[in-house]
Amino acid sequence: MAGLRLGTQETLKGPAENTRRGTVVGVRPSSSLASPSLMIPLVRCSPPGPRLLTLLALATLVTPACEHSSPVRPEPYPPAPPFSPLLPRRLTFNLGDDRTPAWLPDGSGIVYSSERLDRADHDRCLAVLPPEGGTIRASYCQLHPVYDDSTDLMESPAYNGAGRVFFHQVISWIGQQKLGFSTLMLGPADDPLGATVLRLLPYTAANGRIHSSIRTPQWIGPDTLVYLGELLFYEGSTFLPDTFYTGLDVGLIDFSDGSPRYEVIPATDYASGVDVSDGGDAVYYTLGGDSRVYRRMLSSGEVTILYDFGAGNVVRDVQIKGDRLVAVIGGSVLYRFEDAHGYVQRDEGGNLALVNLGTGASTLFATDSVLFRHPIISPDGSRIVVEVQPYAPVHAEPDSEFNATNHRADLWLFALE
Repeated sequence: MAGLRLGTQETLKGPAENTRRGTVVGVRPSSSLASPSLMIPLVRCSPPGPRLLTLLALATLVTPACEHSSPVRPEPYPPAPPFSPLLPRRLTFNLGDDRTPAWLPDGSGIVYSSERLDRADHDRCLAVLPPEGGTIRASYCQLHPVYDDSTDLMESPAYNGAGRVFFHQVISWIGQQKLGFSTLMLGPADDPLGATVLRLLPYTAANGRIHSSIRTPQWIGPDTLVYLGELLFYEGSTFLPDTFYTGLDVGLIDFSDGSPRYEVIPATDYASGVDVSDGGDAVYYTLGGDSRVYRRMLSSGEVTILYDFGAGNVVRDVQIKGDRLVAVIGGSVLYRFEDAHGYVQRDEGGNLALVNLGTGASTLFATDSVLFRHPIISPDGSRIVVEVQPYAPVHAEPDSEFNATNHRADLWLFALE
């Protein structure tokens, strides 16, 4: 595989607070411009003569004698294009966390979870970018004052062509995310804030495992979706714990009968990634500590190995469109059994691998300064959006004071040729 270095951490983390936003920006007047005669144009009236008194009296029945015009308001800035025409390119510039990207079903935009550092509660909202990047064109946040005392997290969105959005929501008191109220949500695509609760987390899955989080939901059709069911646990300091996730199973939700029906896809124990085939007749998945990508036919249950990255290359976050495979391999990852959690894949991220399944040709994006996680292929198969975060070694041992430094991802866009 040919490697491509993206550069140092500094080139990937810019100082800007966030992606370009369409904002109405006013100019604060200096003291020399503060005169009312300059800020609000006036029409000055002279005392009328006798001949005009009657006319003025009649005019006041229709219009006022003097009209004051409104202050001039600036127009909002037009949407800005991407910062660079080159690929790969950085899409978000938030000093907080930008993660869990997904594509709109027609490829017209990228939806992701964005942390609001301009708010004391550090809400994580759903934001929508144009497919090539640029100005955020929509943002869904809980801005009513009643939510100011809580951190409201919206992440892992999945939109379908029938106009519905599924996502994971967590509401907690500020600074107490370990005690958050976690739910699976379903609502109208144009109003995620109006979504309703499907299920509380954690829950006991059909196979007896406890799912306390979810990742990478994918719609199979208008009424069915799959997702990666995960175990969520915390390590580190009491007040600033670091968050860890490890995959447990591939879950399935079927809405076709009106009420949601929850299943676990067999033989997906300790799954580390999931995707849906173009025709919706199969799922692709990876398993913890494994180098292989599997395909399972949903109708027959037949399982085949689609691709093997070779011994020692742990693969996860698989995505397939047509004959192109994208996945994260190697990097900062450790799979093992732990007394406290069972089988766990501790994963800080890895290298981005692109494979042409038809020709066998492959490309590896690898660097010692950043890690990749959760790539998602666009519906037309031409682009990949992926989380990129600074490199950090996998955290292997319990440490009461540990807090990871790299859990502040930004999104990058790659071409899939």
